[in-house]
Amino acid sequence: MTGASGLKGLRAVWHAHLPHDTAMPLNQRRWIAGEGSLTARLMSASSRFRVQRLAQGPQLPFADEWQALGLIRPVPAITREVLLICDEVPAVFAHTIVDPYRARRDWPFLRGLGNRPLGGALFVDPRVRRDPFQFARLSINHPLRQALQRVFPAFASVPMLPARRSVFRRGGGAMLVTEVFLPDLLTRAAPANIGAGGTRLPRRIDTHSKEERQAS
Repeated sequence: MTGASGLKGLRAVWHAHLPHDTAMPLNQRRWIAGEGSLTARLMSASSRFRVQRLAQGPQLPFADEWQALGLIRPVPAITREVLLICDEVPAVFAHTIVDPYRARRDWPFLRGLGNRPLGGALFVDPRVRRDPFQFARLSINHPLRQALQRVFPAFASVPMLPARRSVFRRGGGAMLVTEVFLPDLLTRAAPANIGAGGTRLPRRIDTHSKEERQAS
């Protein structure tokens, strides 16, 4: 049986405002609290940007997710995990879950998204609405940290990673997007906010892996 300390690691305390933390530099806070498309901001802060899809398929939502999505119980939901990579350095780990009952109707682009960024589809659609952000600090025991550490074991040495999440809505469908901010954004200069209404993508998105580029 999971003890109280184990449950604490499996859940995160989500706040309506970014908690004050003297260990969090102002530059990192600007990344986390910035409005608009995070993809567009990352692109404007790097010479080369790409998305690496890690996984996509049905998965049970985590203990602190399914209610946020509006589900009455935890059922398998379409789940997508990607890395947002700036200049070949992972900058953000993104985890998305979608209400399985309305996914095909309200998020038809999701199945064929591949290595393209989710933000490029969400912010150009006037029917998409985004709920306010929630913020948390994730310990190494949180399932999102565990998923990240399976790909990059070195991140297990970082005690806490800041994260934010928000629910996107289109029609009757809901999509919960959680973004975990990696150490690269401690020092990568945060650009000015790019408004949610008009997301301009200032540089080409590299949708191919390094291996694919070398083979071409």
